Amino acid sequence: MPKHLAIRSVKTSRTYTIEEAAELTGVSIGTVRSWVKVGLPIMTTKRPFLILGDALRNFLQDRRAKSKTPLQADQLYCLGCKAGRHPRGLLADVHFQTAKTARLTGLCDTCGATCNRMISRAKLDHFAKIFDLAFNAANEA
Repeated sequence: MPKHLAIRSVKTSRTYTIEEAAELTGVSIGTVRSWVKVGLPIMTTKRPFLILGDALRNFLQDRRAKSKTPLQADQLYCLGCKAGRHPRGLLADVHFQTAKTARLTGLCDTCGATCNRMISRAKLDHFAKIFDLAFNAANEA
């Protein structure tokens, strides 16, 4: 299954068969059928069963919104706990990703796994007031 489903490629004014919806979103036919079982509305009056594009897009957007984990200002996302956690001692390393973004990494205070948070470089000063940041000059982008 792809990391990010192609929600924008779904045309709201079209109808899709289960096979077309699977191909469009990049998942298997079985996955689309399981979405139907958990609440994706389909038109069952005639065969083949059709899925309204608007319903498919709304279903996928709702699933994506539910999977988001809001973080407090002093938290990073722990990959072990699958939740927002404070890094040990509020220590975080800064890894510059692009010209506009950076990634904060630290160790989870609860389980010791790696914690991450993507931030805007413009907000580095704000996070420097919260965390004890360690900058690595070698990865400056």
